[in-house]
This record gives sequence, C-alpha cells and structure tokens, in this order.
Amino acid sequence: MASQPKNIILIVADSLRFDAVYRGEDLGVPYMQQNAVQFTNARSAACWTLPGTASLFSGLMPHEHGACTQSRWFQDQIPSLASKLKTKGYKPIMVTANSVTTEVFNLSKDFDEIHKIWLYVQSRHPMLLRIVLSLNRPRVRKMVLKPNDEIFSKLSEDLSQGLVYAQKTCTDLFDKTRELMKANNEKGQPAFFFINMMETHYPYHVSDTFELLSSSLINKMREWQTLYHLLSQSFLKTEKEVIKKDMLELFRERQHRAWLLVRDNLNAFIEELHKDENNLVVFCSDHGDNFGDQGWQYHFSNVTDAGNRVPVFWFGHDHPTPQTLSHKVSSRLIHQSILEAAGFEKQTANLFEETPYSLPLLQSYWYNNDGKTLEKYKYNQFCFINGQDRFVLRGGEWMQAPVSDGGPEPTFQYLGKDVNPIEELGLDTEKRKYVSETLDKFSKFSDDIMKKSLK
Repeated sequence: MASQPKNIILIVADSLRFDAVYRGEDLGVPYMQQNAVQFTNARSAACWTLPGTASLFSGLMPHEHGACTQSRWFQDQIPSLASKLKTKGYKPIMVTANSVTTEVFNLSKDFDEIHKIWLYVQSRHPMLLRIVLSLNRPRVRKMVLKPNDEIFSKLSEDLSQGLVYAQKTCTDLFDKTRELMKANNEKGQPAFFFINMMETHYPYHVSDTFELLSSSLINKMREWQTLYHLLSQSFLKTEKEVIKKDMLELFRERQHRAWLLVRDNLNAFIEELHKDENNLVVFCSDHGDNFGDQGWQYHFSNVTDAGNRVPVFWFGHDHPTPQTLSHKVSSRLIHQSILEAAGFEKQTANLFEETPYSLPLLQSYWYNNDGKTLEKYKYNQFCFINGQDRFVLRGGEWMQAPVSDGGPEPTFQYLGKDVNPIEELGLDTEKRKYVSETLDKFSKFSDDIMKKSLK
C-alpha cells in the first residue's frame, strides 16, 4: 500500500478565473508548472464561495450539500473532508482570509482550529479608506450607524476583517501556516490545512494595499463606482446599464494583476511544502468571477464558463510525473482524490478519471438582493457540458452555447420549447442516466428552495 501524505494542504485562491492564470504558455510559476499535474478543463459545481467550497469539502453538488444562495448553510449532517481526514489521524486546521469559509455559513464546522488572518495583521490603510471599507459591509454599516455607538472603540470582528480585504495578506497566511505546521511536525501530528487567499477576490489587488488602475480623475471615480456596483450586484435591481463594458474589462485586468501579485509567493510556498517533502499540496480556485460574460456581473447566480472554469494544480506526495490533463472534470472531485491519497477506499470518480460521474455539472440559485431583485433574474439554473457545448436549463427551457475558447464568451441561445438535449444528443447510457438523475434531484431541491425564498 502506498504511503500516506505527511500533511495535506488545500490552497484556494478565492474567485480566481481560469483565464486570469492561463495567459500564454508561461504562467510565471516555474515550480508549479514543472511539478504539478494540471487540469485545464476543470469546472466548479457552483459560482460563489459558500457552495463552491462546500462542494470541495463534501464532493457533492449544491443540491446535495444544501449550501446555496438561498439556504446559506453547509448542513451539519454532511460529512466533510475535515471530518473524514480526522479519522485517518490528520488534524484539520483552517487558515483563512475570508469570513465566508468560517462559522458564518458553517463551512468550518469540522475544523479543530480556525485561524482568521484579519485577527493577526495590522491594517496598513489611511483612516479614510478604513472608514470606506468598513461602511461598505452591510452588517458593519448597521452596527456603526446605531445611535451612541463609538465606531472605533467597539470594532466587531466583521469590521476588522473588512480592513484587511484591501491589502495583501497571502504572506501572512503562509507564515501562519508555516508556524502551525512546524509545531505539528515537531509533535509528529499530521495535519490537513485549508488555506483561503483573498487577493483575487474583490477588490482584486494590484499592489500590497488597495490602488486604482485608472490614471485620470474621472476614470478613478468610475473605477470606484464600478467596484461599488459589483459588490452590490446592482444590475439585479435595475434595468439601467450600471457598469460600462470598458470598466468590466478593467476589473478583469485587475484580477489578472491580483494573480501576478501573489504568484511568486505562492510558487515559493508550494515548492517549500512539496519539494523533498512527503506532503500532498493542491492549489485551485473555488469558482471564477464574471465581468460581463453572458451579461453577468460578479457572481452568486450564474453558470457562465468564466464563473465556473477554475485552475487546478495537483502536487502529489508521491511526486507524480508532471503532466497536463485536458479532460472535462468537476473540481468537486478534489475531495475524492484527496481521500484516496490519504488511504480511503475508492467511492466515486476522482480527478484523474474521465467517467460519466466526473462530467462537470453546474448549478446556481437566484440571489435575493435586499428584496429588490427583478423578476427576470428569479431563476435557478442547471448546466451540463457535452463536447464543445454547454446546455443550460433556465425557466423550464433549454439554452445552448459553445464552450468559451478564451475570447468573449458566446451567448446562450434558446433551443425552443420541448427540446431536451439530454435525450436528443445521443449521450451514452451511463452519461444520460447520470445527468437525468442529477437534474431530477436538482429540480426537486430547486422547487423547495424557491418556495421558501419567495415567501
């Protein structure tokens, strides 16, 4: 029997689009490129942090683990990667820059330790920017605007987190992980580390502390305004065009710059963890962000290719031959792949296989934006990929679009009433059965969650 990893490290760059990493053949991460198994057609099962991370932790689709935009909770009864690895002797430890991964939505339920990086670092922002960042968060805004509250003498944890959202913290995350790993190694205690990096999430860092990319005063103001509308999901509440195309392109560039900002630190950290060590290291994204793809802005409720296609790098503890695998696969199978590396028996398909079960299936659930979401956006979506085409069920009708080739994402087109691509594409029996059964379960969960959300 193959040896188990000494430690298992899952590193997630939050919201990182595939095309923010893959621009040209040289990614600028030499150790990663020369030592990883890269999956270039992996797609997340979901489009934002809660369901995407819950799928990584459980290996399940959102309708199975129950964590979606409407429910906002990772169900207690679902066994997680942390709880399973604990039975093999691994101590589960979370080191995160994102409150969504913590107890807020129950994603941290099975971790023995949760280290929130905003509690360890000092804000490097001027006072004015600190106030702007703080007031941007609705819960904080409600707190600080209460009569007789002293804003800075009663800072909540939520507020302190907001202060580090606009500064580079990956070096702090990595240093904290080094410290914890050293202590556990000295005790002979294997550990499972989950690390969440936020530089590639809003505001898409282009420097160590928040900066605007625009040069002119007018465009700086537009850039600030765009950030506000992205975070507020304003397009869901109005028929107006609140963000112009050039600004969406600018924010797509901001995310690429955010990747450039962290990649050297990440490459060195992974080399340190993996080279000459018996550690398993996985780097990926939980989902991608959207900057105008399919008419969408930001995330929460989409099934666009940009929002779901994610980078995945696997650094096995047995140091497998580096290679690039291009078969279409769901990133939720990271869960099964890690379990097998830790000595668990095979239960489902893993990342390295191409089976009907590994087919990328995507789900999204509509976002109730302060009760003002327009009726036309109140739908849940189910998507599957077959060959070079994507098929989406929306509002009871199927739509189709080619898989994105890295350029502008092709727009979904309606196939017409009574068209069912699952039955009409000539899928093999096992694939058709898997997609059909999953759709049936999604539809039931979707109906139930819609009834609750529309009350």
